[in-house]
Amino acid sequence: MSAMTREELLWQKLVDEAGEDLIEQAAAVSVAQAEKDLAAWGFDVAAERARAEAFLVSLEGAAPEEQDVAEAVAQEAPKRARKKPRPAAVWVAAAAAAVAAGATVTYVATRPPAEARSPTPPPSTGTAAPSAELAAAADLRHRAFAACSQGRTGECLSLLDEAAAKDPAGDTTPKVQRLRQKATETQAKPK
Repeated sequence: MSAMTREELLWQKLVDEAGEDLIEQAAAVSVAQAEKDLAAWGFDVAAERARAEAFLVSLEGAAPEEQDVAEAVAQEAPKRARKKPRPAAVWVAAAAAAVAAGATVTYVATRPPAEARSPTPPPSTGTAAPSAELAAAADLRHRAFAACSQGRTGECLSLLDEAAAKDPAGDTTPKVQRLRQKATETQAKPK
């Protein structure tokens, strides 16, 4: 048996949450109210009940003749009237299906597109620099920041140039570009 995916777990949680509320709502509906609502929707409640009872009787034994069905329905009706009304169960199933469909539509509509879910790797610079080269370039840039903060702009620019030779892609970051521009402007000012 495989583990459920995140989407399956979310779906199950939505069904569970919706199902409990709908069951409570359906259980609170009286038989009279259910019959009134069904009649308002165009159902002949008495005819539907008779058809359902006939079907249940046919399932319990061999299919009797139509007259026998009517007699069996008449005998079974008082027994079944004491049981929980069937329309409530139908309402619960229909409402649960509607909630499930709505939850599915909402989930699909609010889900980001596939290309947004999986980030794409940055474009390759064409050559893969060894990690030692990248580490050395990062150290040189760190030393360049320190030199620039101490006013040694010539040393700062020299260290940045060395780092750019080892890691050209790292030289294009906004932080390094701002440092290079600041050092160049400071060096160009007359003393």
